[in-house]
Amino acid sequence: MVTAALDTAAASFKATLRELGVSGDEPEFGDGAQLGQRAALVAAASVLWRQQLGPLLDMRQAQELLEVGSRQAVHDLIQRHRLLALPTRDHRMLMPVFQFSETGRPYEAVPPILRIFADAEATGWTVASWFTTPTPDLADEMPIGWIRAGRDLETVLEAARVAAAPLRW
Repeated sequence: MVTAALDTAAASFKATLRELGVSGDEPEFGDGAQLGQRAALVAAASVLWRQQLGPLLDMRQAQELLEVGSRQAVHDLIQRHRLLALPTRDHRMLMPVFQFSETGRPYEAVPPILRIFADAEATGWTVASWFTTPTPDLADEMPIGWIRAGRDLETVLEAARVAAAPLRW
């Protein structure tokens, strides 16, 4: 099964290169192994992000969860750094489910953390990655795990400040 899928992927990859007028032998691609590795990384990127971040909501789903009257209300929460959103290549916004408590509202710590990263001009993807990556500043726990456990708010805010500091211009 996997072999058939990989054979189909390789044939499609070759056909796409031909359509683009590229042979695959250009020096910019490196050797065949490097080209294959880069192609696999690009192909797997969205799967790896989903594994890292968990489920993502679109605007309509976030609107329903938050019980707000319009998509504009969700957009306003994003603009005011009260809700984390991830822009996609097709100009949609996705909201990671991890930021919502059992009540369907963002955890109390989310807005101040978003403001810290906004001051550093970090992308939503960078912030989402920070939330879901263990950090030594929080005893090697993920920040979102720290927040869900109801641990000290100031400690997680300080961890966000430390992480955001190198991102400032």
